[in-house]
Amino acid sequence: MLAVLCWVNGQVPAADSVVISILTCAPGDELYSIYGHNAIRVLDLKAGTDRVYNYGTFDFDTPGFAVKFMRGKLPYMLTSADFGMFLREYHYFKRSVKEQIINFTPEEKSRVMAFLDNNMLPQNRTYKYDFFMDNCATRLRDVLEKNSSGVLWDESQASGKTFRTIIKEYQKGLPWTDFGIDLIIGAPADRKTNVREESFIPDYLAFDISKAGIRSATPSRLEFYRSEVLSFPERAVKTNFLLTPMFFFLLLLGLEVFIFVKLRQNDHKLVKIYDKLWIWIVTFSSLLMAFMWFGTDHIPTKYNWNLLWANPLILLWWWKARNVRALTVFLAACLVVSLANAVTGHNFLPQYFHPVVAVICLILLLKGWRITAKTKLAA
Repeated sequence: MLAVLCWVNGQVPAADSVVISILTCAPGDELYSIYGHNAIRVLDLKAGTDRVYNYGTFDFDTPGFAVKFMRGKLPYMLTSADFGMFLREYHYFKRSVKEQIINFTPEEKSRVMAFLDNNMLPQNRTYKYDFFMDNCATRLRDVLEKNSSGVLWDESQASGKTFRTIIKEYQKGLPWTDFGIDLIIGAPADRKTNVREESFIPDYLAFDISKAGIRSATPSRLEFYRSEVLSFPERAVKTNFLLTPMFFFLLLLGLEVFIFVKLRQNDHKLVKIYDKLWIWIVTFSSLLMAFMWFGTDHIPTKYNWNLLWANPLILLWWWKARNVRALTVFLAACLVVSLANAVTGHNFLPQYFHPVVAVICLILLLKGWRITAKTKLAA
């Protein structure tokens, strides 16, 4: 902080005592922090204030917090804190913080300050969060665009990645989280992003700011100065294959093969219980995916093609119609299509399937074959 103040005192004209900067914070260990964080800093040397404005906060005491969070109706809000207090938190958790001072004119800085003050009003400070389109990073992108003469994003720097590909970069070392998110988010996550859209991730916003320009009579860069306020070593990403969903479901596939080969003709009680458990888990998964699609405001969870294999009809097939050929063939076809989509690497469906889905489909196909054959024998 002292270094930044010294630089400001040496570089900023006395008539322009305000410095606006974007802070980019390294990812943390908690699920809500693995993608990093952005905030905007307003340093006013004349007034003697140094505030950080943060669009990524919410109130745990909100009535119905859990339900609103799941349904995408939890209000996020803009809050403000002293810069020193803000840094202490990130220093405690050993998360690096980078700063980019924005090349704004005094008039533009005044507009930013007025904009933030207006957003801080009780009637304006809350908004409906959307992970891809409206979050702590995109809000700051919008602040820059709305209060400048015009931000010129460098489209040649666009990564061309999909939303899903980008977030997967931050889910390395968290295989179960990566698997679960792939099951919940649908086809919207597999659309390629442009420069503005990829800035939903703090690191990407920082990179795009470093390449952007400002629309003015004299072309200039949006980033005026860059520094590292807090610096910590990057955390090593380690994954033990034995603790991954792939290993877990491969074990279950081995068990299914054993049951298919050795016990397919036996009516063993434990096998019955195991089969019922699978049917109920798949049914619950299908209902959860359907709820996230139709029962919430989350855009990323819409149009989820995972419902092909986690099919709600599987319970009907098990309960009433295991001997109905048409339903059996339909469910088997859905599993085959899902398996192929998961293993090809070039998804022909409009959605990426996690590789573990291929293993699950094999388990369900073997299980369905065994159960259907046993039903026919019983008939």
